[in-house]
Amino acid sequence: MHVVVVASQKGGAGKTSLMRSLAVATHQAGHTTALLDTDPQGSLTSWWNRREDQQPALVRFDVADFKAGADQLAAAGIEYLFVDTPPSVRPELRALLGHASLAIVPVRPSPDDLDAVGDTLALIEDAGCPFVFVLTQAKPRTRLQMQAVMALAKHGKLAPTVVHDRTDFPTAAITGKAVTEFEPETAAAREVKEVLEYVMTQLRKDAGKAKAER
Repeated sequence: MHVVVVASQKGGAGKTSLMRSLAVATHQAGHTTALLDTDPQGSLTSWWNRREDQQPALVRFDVADFKAGADQLAAAGIEYLFVDTPPSVRPELRALLGHASLAIVPVRPSPDDLDAVGDTLALIEDAGCPFVFVLTQAKPRTRLQMQAVMALAKHGKLAPTVVHDRTDFPTAAITGKAVTEFEPETAAAREVKEVLEYVMTQLRKDAGKAKAER
């Protein structure tokens, strides 16, 4: 089972929105998918409770015994577990990253957000976890966006598709949907699908590398 942890020390980076969008798109692609909400704010849980579709499944288990919970999900046939995390550097986040197949770090193109990336990266590097950046909530064709792309590319892998600031995301969330369900042919849906394709490629590469090292 692939464990995808979405982490950002800086609040407001669109972490939960990106995570649930990618999870729904993974489910739509035919993969058995589950969600785990470890953020005390419970935004993911609130969104899921508004959904009519009960997939991807929202699961609950003790994060302190993450391996046992993940093993049960894998035994039940879950292929992908997407984990939402608190917007802060907490000890629990370090533990979660230790179990992650891949960490996704959403970053807004702003100086404050770029400055805050360091704390998250320190935890990821300590955990030895593969990671990718995703530029989120960007305004199209701005200098800030280009500067952020160049800055992030110096520190790690960056998804080639930028997720722009679009009203489709909150509009879909009102009824517990993701943009790929609400308006599947929009630019927002296309961006999510392209980011997911990149994430899947990274997961396959990391899995192949791990297999070769055994």
